[in-house]
Amino acid sequence: MGQRVEAKCLNCGAVFTLNLGGGFSFHLLRCNKCGKEKTIGFDELGELHLRYLKGLKSPYSVASSSYDRYVQEIVDVEPISEKEYYKGVEEIAGKCSCGGNFKFDAPPRCPKCRSTKVEKTKIITMYD
Repeated sequence: MGQRVEAKCLNCGAVFTLNLGGGFSFHLLRCNKCGKEKTIGFDELGELHLRYLKGLKSPYSVASSSYDRYVQEIVDVEPISEKEYYKGVEEIAGKCSCGGNFKFDAPPRCPKCRSTKVEKTKIITMYD
């Protein structure tokens, strides 16, 4: 489950909203250069996501547990590791218009000055 939070840049003082984490049916990646966000739905990942589910020891989430078990027990695909999966998702996400790459581990950045010195001040909402 993800969160939308209010954040403040410790470099320039800008206040902005920031999304943290993906949801039950999508991943949230960030550009490693400018901080722009990109969401990728599991349905967009096709077989890559099925192969990841197949390699898990338990369901991915409570919300998708029936489907995840079905994939693990019935679907005929080769399982992959989390590392292989993340690499594949990042490849599908591609390049940002700024020239950077969308990554799972890219830090949040201030939209004004691009600093990574960001303080989360309060939760605005939780999302799927």
